[in-house]
Amino acid sequence: MPNLYVIGTMNTADRSIALLDTALRRRFGFIELMPDTRLLDKTVIGSSLPLDGWLDALNRRILEHVGRDARNLQIGHAYLMSQGRPINRLDAFVRVLAEDIVPLLEEYCYEDYEALSAILGAGLVDKNGQRVRWDLFESAMRDDLIRALLAPTPELTTRAEVTAQQADEIEDDDETDAGEADAAEDATT
Repeated sequence: MPNLYVIGTMNTADRSIALLDTALRRRFGFIELMPDTRLLDKTVIGSSLPLDGWLDALNRRILEHVGRDARNLQIGHAYLMSQGRPINRLDAFVRVLAEDIVPLLEEYCYEDYEALSAILGAGLVDKNGQRVRWDLFESAMRDDLIRALLAPTPELTTRAEVTAQQADEIEDDDETDAGEADAAEDATT
């Protein structure tokens, strides 16, 4: 069948597929897909967490602290997307973080709270108590959670503030343009 394509996916983080049969490998092409944070561009969670920059920084810390196979253990952008678009609501982000990302990182670090703290940040991981600070995931603590997530990369806060300021300036310019158009229309009538 000339129009038949077989497409399969696999996750290299899964240890069971690490060694593929050579005959199978010869018969298929392989395309590596790495996290693509450009798909999260300009999405800010809450008022201060730029999703793309946060994921890039998180993956850099994974590469630095997980060790062997860390390149294949990076967090993919798909965790932070819904229906083909970046999640932008704080509650959705917190759910993904609590249910998917943190448990995955706990598994990668398996009881190495020093490494987990280095990846997620000291504000989110109590390495002496050897636990994740789940209290920060409660609704009343969301601002503290965002601060804890931003603490390892303070430059992201500045970037999010600049992005928010630019959005405000664009909105102000639109309002000014609309006001000037109304004034010009009034002057001609």
